[in-house]
Amino acid sequence: MATAVAPAEAPTTGSPRPDGAGADSATHTPWYSDGLGLLMAGALAVLAARPLRDNSFMTHLATGRVLLDRGIPATNPFLYSSTDFPIPSWWWSGLLALVDRAAGGAGIRILCVVLAAALGALIVRLARPVAGEDTGTPGVLTVVVPVSCAFITLMPFLTARPHLPGFLLLGLTVLVARERRSPWWLVPVFATWVNVHGTWFYGLLVLGLLVVCNAVDRRSISWRQLAMPGAAVLGVLVGGALYPERFRLVGLPFEQFGDERARVALSAYREWEPAGWSHPLTWMLVAMGLVAVVGGVRRRAWGTVAGSLALVVMGLSAGRLLPLAAITLVPWVAVGLTGIGGTSLPRGRVAAVVAAMGAVLLAVSVGWAVRAPAYDLSTYPVAAVDWLESRGLVARPDVKVASHDYAGNYLEWRFGTRANTFVDDRSGVDTQIDYIALIRHEKSWPRALDRADPDVVVWERGEELTGELTGRDGWYRAGTFGGFTVFCRSSIADRCR
Repeated sequence: MATAVAPAEAPTTGSPRPDGAGADSATHTPWYSDGLGLLMAGALAVLAARPLRDNSFMTHLATGRVLLDRGIPATNPFLYSSTDFPIPSWWWSGLLALVDRAAGGAGIRILCVVLAAALGALIVRLARPVAGEDTGTPGVLTVVVPVSCAFITLMPFLTARPHLPGFLLLGLTVLVARERRSPWWLVPVFATWVNVHGTWFYGLLVLGLLVVCNAVDRRSISWRQLAMPGAAVLGVLVGGALYPERFRLVGLPFEQFGDERARVALSAYREWEPAGWSHPLTWMLVAMGLVAVVGGVRRRAWGTVAGSLALVVMGLSAGRLLPLAAITLVPWVAVGLTGIGGTSLPRGRVAAVVAAMGAVLLAVSVGWAVRAPAYDLSTYPVAAVDWLESRGLVARPDVKVASHDYAGNYLEWRFGTRANTFVDDRSGVDTQIDYIALIRHEKSWPRALDRADPDVVVWERGEELTGELTGRDGWYRAGTFGGFTVFCRSSIADRCR
């Protein structure tokens, strides 16, 4: 059937609509009146209050400190293998540095708590019916099940990295599309998103998918919905113009994915690899997709069916896309669960108790963020770096240090622009390819090490490169510190004893 352009929607009551975004008489009360929004906000906040340990966050914070002190650098200021240095998350890096200066690591943890709580409440809202459309009476299961699935998928990603505000911006995008809000909301959303995290590109794809699927389900499309992708693109252009290198961030995804060597370098990042069928989050997403598809088939909402399958495929293609797919699927999963029975949504005193539990969780998360140690550095070569620093063999312009990319992030957080390390998780393509050869112990690793030309190597104790350097001509094994072994070039062996 041909798709017609319909006038802008007006709230209606009556027969079910084919897109399945429904409401019952409960929509006459605010969506947050049952307390579930506050409860889920508190639950997600507690998870986000954990001590800071993410390696990528460390480079974002170090970059923010540079931004505040010197502005945007033209090349990577932390690496001796320095290359061009676009910063797609520069607003987030700057915010981290501002909060760090004002309140230290505890302040950053509280920032994560606030964003996670907002994300939790937003996801609960996405699971609620849309006013004016009827798919039956919602119950606790229609809210708690899809929200819990999304939360479980989000658990590994609740860190101080810029994907956290990216998730929130994705949720706002889905909300605008689902509730058919003014397209103009998407201009500030995407203008911010472009300067916060590279997932804005997937946000555009998701928005386009939602608009098309809704048009198929409703067998019509309004001018307001047609305007949504245009407003999002306008926001991208506005955001791109705000970066000092105008529109550099807009072209960055095409620059990265359009170059074969860049794709090889990106493939080395674990987060860009599929989670795999042995990973529980893979099956969580598959289960969400299955519920959404069954619900769509039951209502003959073929746009929902196709869209759910597309989101599952997107999420399975890379580990970092799993939470994006899960958040977007929440409304369709909620609709798919409608009508299966179960307990009704909390009301009255029960709702007050649920809200109080959420408030307690929020208080606990803030208290934990303030009272507990801000950082967990147990996975980093702290002892090795302490030993090197005591001998003047790190954070010096005349000593080049090579280590794992996450250790490079740690050195940047600790020493700033004095780190003078070989690799981090935002290195140039050539550096990243050489790092791949070292970490995977490829045949070309000796040439890669020669190109890196380090004075000091700090490597995990049990890896093959550690065995190769032990006893190798030109290298002196200085010792093992925790899980890391330190090697020095023979020319500076006297400083490593």
